[in-house]
Amino acid sequence: METLTVEYRELKPVKPGSYRARIKALEQKASTFKEGERVLVVEFELLDGEAGRVLRKTYGLRLGPKAKLTSLVSRLIGPLRDGQVVNLRELIGKECEVVVTLETGQDGRQFAKIVDVFAPEGSDHATNGARVQGVAKVAFE
Repeated sequence: METLTVEYRELKPVKPGSYRARIKALEQKASTFKEGERVLVVEFELLDGEAGRVLRKTYGLRLGPKAKLTSLVSRLIGPLRDGQVVNLRELIGKECEVVVTLETGQDGRQFAKIVDVFAPEGSDHATNGARVQGVAKVAFE
């Protein structure tokens, strides 16, 4: 019988800093914190320094003046207007800058955490301010 082997490797956390990234995928799933609510998991593929590594960040699935998802959408797609419907799939493929820190989990292991996302310098939306009035609606087709 032919030998079937694999090599075990522990991935070290991504070092703290700012990285160029691209939104690779979006996944909508049930919240682990609030029963009956949905969240959006965004996969960011790093393009420099740690190229190819993928980090995930979870956002509440709502848009409003104080929502973190609003900041992401307005920074990468553009300013939002009251009542505007946003197709979140427009985020896929968008390049951005992610700011990464190291956190320590309950098990004592360190992990990389995205603490902020900005439009890349020179982009149409590089003001990186939310400038949102009212509430917009989320479309996830």
